[in-house]
Formats: sequence, C-alpha cells, structure tokens
Amino acid sequence: MYDSFALVEEISGWLSKPADEVDREFTGKERDRILAAVNELNDEALSGDPESFYHQQLLLSRLHHLILRIPDAPTAEGSLAVHEVTGLLERATLRGEERQMDAALLADLPSDPGQFLSWLKEQARQHRVFKHPYYMDFIRNHATEADVRTYMIQESVVDGRFDDLLALMQVGTSGPAKMEIAANFWDEMGNGKPAEVHTHLFNQIFDVFKVSEKELEESLTGTALLSGNLAVLLSRYRYRYPEAVGFLGMTEWLVPDRFVQVVSAWERLGLPDVGIVYHRLHITVDSQHAAGWFHNIVKPSAPSEFMRLGIARGALWRLNSSARYLDERLAEVSERFSGEKAEHRAVAR
Repeated sequence: MYDSFALVEEISGWLSKPADEVDREFTGKERDRILAAVNELNDEALSGDPESFYHQQLLLSRLHHLILRIPDAPTAEGSLAVHEVTGLLERATLRGEERQMDAALLADLPSDPGQFLSWLKEQARQHRVFKHPYYMDFIRNHATEADVRTYMIQESVVDGRFDDLLALMQVGTSGPAKMEIAANFWDEMGNGKPAEVHTHLFNQIFDVFKVSEKELEESLTGTALLSGNLAVLLSRYRYRYPEAVGFLGMTEWLVPDRFVQVVSAWERLGLPDVGIVYHRLHITVDSQHAAGWFHNIVKPSAPSEFMRLGIARGALWRLNSSARYLDERLAEVSERFSGEKAEHRAVAR
C-alpha cells in the first residue's frame, strides 16, 4: 500500500535537485517502488477516488511547472525519472477524459470545413456546460466577494498563463495557423505594452484579493488542476497539436459569455476597478480570437482526418472537464445558495 500525500511530497522533493542526481537515485528497486505507487495512484484516481484524483493532478501540476518557470537554481528538468513519472500521470489523465467522452460522437465527423465547424459549435450549444448556471445565475446574481475570490483562484490555472500555452503550441506550425497563434499571442502580450500584458492584468486580481502564491496552490481543487494540466499537456507535445487546437479554441469561444457574468458580479459588489480589466478586455478580444481561430486554424485543418479527430477530441475534453469543474463549483455553494433563495421567497410572501 502507499500514501498518496507522501508520494506527492516525495516526488515533489526531486524537483529542486539536479536531473542527474535524481536519476542516480531512481534505479532498481527504488524505481520499481515509485512506479508501482504512481500506477496505483492513477488506478485509484480512475476508479473515482477523489483524494487520489486530487493528488494525481497536484503532482502533475508541480511536474508541469518545471517547463513553465525559469528557475533560479538547479532543477530536475530533463531527468529521465521525471519524464517517466510525468508520462504515466499524463496518459492516465487522458484515459480519464476518454472515459468521460461519448466515442460515438467521433464516428462520422463532417469533412467539409464549414460543416465541421458547425458541428463543433453545436456540440457546445447542446452541452450542459453551455450557459452553465454557475455563471448565468450564481456568479452574476448571488456571488459574494468571497465567492468571486475563490472563483478567481480556481481560474488561474488557465487564464493566468494563456500566453505560455500559445507559445508552446505554435512550435512547428506555419502559414495562416502560425500567424493566427502569433496574433493571439501578441494580444496576450499587450501588443508590446508591458503594463497591458494579459497575465499582468490577471495578476492584478490577486493584488486586490491579497492572494499569495502559497495560498494559490493550496486552494486549487482537483478539477481546477485538471483544467490547467490538460491545457499544458496538449500544448507542449507536437503530436497533441490537434487536440490543443480544439481545447484552446473551445476555451476562447466560451469565454466572452462567461466573462460578461463575472464583470456583472464584480460591478454589483463594487470591487476595485483595476481587478476586472482582464475580464472586460477578454469579452471583446476572445470573441475576435475565437473567430480567427476557427477561420484560420480549424477550418483549414478539417480535410485531414487526423486533424478532425484530434480537434473534436480536444474540444470535447474541454467541454466535459469544464462541466465537471463548474458542477463542482456550484455544488460547493448550492446549500447556501438554496437557503438564500428560500429566505428571499419567504420575505416576498
């Protein structure tokens, strides 16, 4: 038997060591022990155990940080041990998403570019995540300042590093696709103005709420960590490029409608204006980005069966994982939310 928390802490302890030192320790029976524990963690997570799922995604998030941060000391990046463990966690994560997906949806995808794009949008419109009540009712009309603070922390795993996802994703692309990703990236870079870089604007939210980096990681849920891990996983590998196109494209298409509700909540609560600049900006920018993404990346890719399947799969992974994430957010507040509505009805009577 293994302790999932202890496993996470043990492997996390590798990350600040030089890669060759980690690999010297990761041999023989020690390697067998670690890999057996990681496989058991993955099995428990896939079986639906919430604690194992959380630790699986927390560990994968920490491993992904090795390729997303510039270190100020030696790290285990490049370690064969880290590569092997990361691969086990990533493959298990994608197996989990495959289990959540109706494979029949991929059986007969339209090859006509316009029809394929219409198919993608229709999948979103029919999905329970579309106009989810967490956004359309709770956030817009009922969320407190504490609720909005919690929401912003959970959203940081994607919104807080979208520029890096684009930078990873564009490697190896060419033509209109590369230009579209580059234009999107340049917008994320504030069109060359440091004060308007989108990650900087997003981090102003944490200045408003006084959220530390330590609190940020400790407060993230398993489903929030999953959203960030999927985005990094799909963006970093060239063979996952089609899935990244679908995943990030669907992310941008859903954003404007969602952020309208967030801005409404922010204004209703009278929170400092500096903290909502990011969301106001993305209501317009992401609608433009989504249109360009669909026209310059998705539609030209549709004639390729490999690309169609990957884009569709990535889009469905985004819809399904986002739905589980929002269902979880709504469930956390539902008891209090239901009580408030009952109280309001009683007062009205």
